[in-house]
Amino acid sequence: MKTTLRSKLATAAMLLVPVGALFTALPAAADFTLPDRLRDIRERAWAYENGVAVDGYHRRDYRGPRDARDRTGPQILSVTPNDGGRVDDRGRTQIAARFEDRGTGVAAATLRVDGRDVTGASRVDGNGIRYADNLRPGRHVADLVVRDHAGNTTRRHWSFDVVDDG
Repeated sequence: MKTTLRSKLATAAMLLVPVGALFTALPAAADFTLPDRLRDIRERAWAYENGVAVDGYHRRDYRGPRDARDRTGPQILSVTPNDGGRVDDRGRTQIAARFEDRGTGVAAATLRVDGRDVTGASRVDGNGIRYADNLRPGRHVADLVVRDHAGNTTRRHWSFDVVDDG
């Protein structure tokens, strides 16, 4: 296909007119110059990468998902049934755990019972997880993994016995 000089100029004009308008209208409308805006964008990008938020001209500590200073995993405060505990077989066996993270906050929790991922059938909130099932009599193993927004993980592994007191 043969392009003419006129079509090339028309294409260039369609591309350059909006860019030219940006350079001329933006500083007048926003009361800043383009180099100032680019410097502000670079500073915000640097601050985000380094875990510091920019608030006007003042920097303040930032506690968010990319906070590099959080090196401590979440704490698992309690588990039910207790490790080595015995549970009566009548009804549904309740498995639960409480946890917290004082750094960036809990991002995810995964619960496995006897090697099977039961997270989808569990109730998970900001500081705990609960699961109930009719488990057969015998020894059962629970494994909980809790991850915070900084990527730190904590794992708790415990076992308990379901007994048939029929």
